[in-house]
Order: sequence, then structure tokens, then C-alpha cells
Amino acid sequence: MLHCVSHLALGGAERIALTIITALRAEIDFGLYAVRGLGDGTVGESLRDEVAQLGIPLYLGAPVPMRFGGMITGAVGLAAAARRFAPEVIHLHTEIPEASYAALAAVRPSLARVPLVRTIHNSVYWEFWRPLGRWSDRRMSRSLCAAVSADALKAVRRLRAESGAAPFSAEPLVIYSAVAPGPAKTVQAALASDELRIIFGGRFEPEKGADLLPQILREAIVPAGRRCRLWIFGSGTHAPQLRALAAASPAGWAVEVHPPVADFRARLVEADIAIVPSRFEGLGLVAIEAALAGVPLVVTDAPGLREAVPPEHPWRASPGDPGGFATALSDALAHPERWPAAVRAAQRFAAERFSMAAMRDSYRALYRQSLEQPRTS
Repeated sequence: MLHCVSHLALGGAERIALTIITALRAEIDFGLYAVRGLGDGTVGESLRDEVAQLGIPLYLGAPVPMRFGGMITGAVGLAAAARRFAPEVIHLHTEIPEASYAALAAVRPSLARVPLVRTIHNSVYWEFWRPLGRWSDRRMSRSLCAAVSADALKAVRRLRAESGAAPFSAEPLVIYSAVAPGPAKTVQAALASDELRIIFGGRFEPEKGADLLPQILREAIVPAGRRCRLWIFGSGTHAPQLRALAAASPAGWAVEVHPPVADFRARLVEADIAIVPSRFEGLGLVAIEAALAGVPLVVTDAPGLREAVPPEHPWRASPGDPGGFATALSDALAHPERWPAAVRAAQRFAAERFSMAAMRDSYRALYRQSLEQPRTS
């Protein structure tokens, strides 16, 4: 089984691919192809070390952006990985591996004889270059598709309706990604502190709502007699804006900006509240990790993310609404006595919906189904 990801770097798809591999490695021989190689920084190095510890072959492609021919170099790298690994099934994660596979399939039709599985990781899918997405989908028409959320499932169905590809050979399904339990905190311990520690982790891009953080902090109300510290972990387009926020933080706030870290879950348990102001998500792994860690959450009702927390979760706002998010955050800051109940509900919800056993069994069945499909000649 050859898993194909965009690169080894900060991102939920890479994390999910490795979780699937870890869950099934006793039953299946896996290989991993990273189309654009190793990402910069400690996260990429940590993921490479994790792959090495799993003892699976790792194939690294060239770090060429799509607009400069990355689709072609990705296809060349996939051909080399497939030749060396000889997979019985290929499993694609996200658009860059899909485009690379489609380019290779266009010149090597025999690739269609290898069963294909796709995991759809986002509720906004192939929007950046829709014509290429439709073209790629036609070359993956016989694939079996799993989506990480109901919103991601809608996205792949919309693409198939537009692409003109044959109907799905089997209806796509939702397989919620597992999140293994990690360090957890006792939420009551935070109530005695004068400083409330807030944490944000993710790419500094519009989909994650990173650009909304300055206005959220300006409008959020810090409880009397308290001060707030915001830890921001990540990298991306809005880094200059966030560094400016750290240099001139609103009254009552101190802001720190840090690069991505491999041990983000350990940082979560040091926080009193985690904030996830996303405009859209595939699922929202940070929210799930925070819930399992016992950290109160302020989230949006964004596609994908809304499936990561209980429907009755008290602190949520409309996506793209910094004023509404500031109101939800202010309420959470003002009522720490409500944290324990909210945390318990989110923990129970996450433990039930995102269990390792459920994900493992679902992907095992999907792989078995892919091998039972008729092969093309």
C-alpha cells in the first residue's frame, strides 16, 4: 500500500496518513511518497523520524510548486516510487498527489490496473484550480473515496457531478480520522491563575482565520483582574501581520508568535483555552486534540470544524466573523466555572467519534473492497 501525501510538513493530511499506517502496519506493508519532499523546520524532520521509526520506505519528490511544473515532477516521482515499491493499492491524500497521479495516468494508462483509494481532507476541495480538478477526477473515476467529514464528502460529490467522470463505483463514505489520546490536563487547575493562556495552532492562512486574530483580540473583553497571553504556533502568509500584533498587543494581552512545533499537543495542555477561528476545515484536528487534552475550546461553526465538537458546544461563532468570535471568547474567559462541563462533553464526543478502532476497521474494509474491484485490462 503506497500512501501519497503533498509533503512532510505541518498539515492534517500527513498526520492522518501516518495514523492510518500506524493503525494497520501489523497487517499491511506500507510505503510513503511525499510529492514535494520534506518541509522546512522541525515538523518535517520530526515526521521523517516518525516514518523511520515505523520502518516503512519513504520516497521524497522534488519541492517544485505546481505553477512551475510540480505536477510533472510529482508524476515522475510517483512513477519512480511505484516502480520501486510495486504497490497493490495506491492511496492519495489531497490535491497535489491527485494531480500527480492524474498526470502519470494520462501517459501510463496501465496505472489504472492498480486499485486506487482517495481520502478527501477538506470541505473546500479543488477550488484553487477547478478545471484541473475536473480533469484529474476523470482520470481517477474508478477510485474509492473516503472523506474526513460530511462536509468533505459533499465536496467530492460536487466535483464528480461537474467532472463528467463515470459514476462512483461505490458511494463515497465518511471515515472520521482517529486522534490518539495524548497528555491531558485537569481543567480546574487553571482557575486559580491570574494569567489566562490562550493558544492557536495552524497555518497562517485565511482558511484558518489567522488574519482575524488582531480584530478578535481588540474586541475580546479581558476579565477584570486578569491578563491574557496568546501563544500562536504556525507559519504562512499572515506571519508579518501576526508579528506586528505581538509587537503591539491590545491592552490586557501579551502575544507570542512561534514557528510550528512537532510537540504541539504538549503545548496544548499548558493552555487554558484553545481557539480555532477557521473559515473552513476538512475536520479540525487541532480542535479534537484540544478536546481530548481537556482544554476548553472556542471554535467557529465552519464546514468540517462543526463536526469536531458537540452540537451543544457553548463557545462557537460564525466563520469569518471576528466580532462574533470575540464575543464567544469573552464569554469563555468570563466563565471559567463552565469550563469543566464543556471539557467533559467535548472529551466524550471526541473519544467516541474519533476512535482508532473505528478508523482502522473502516480503512481495512475500504482497502479490501478496492482489491475486490474488477481490474481494467
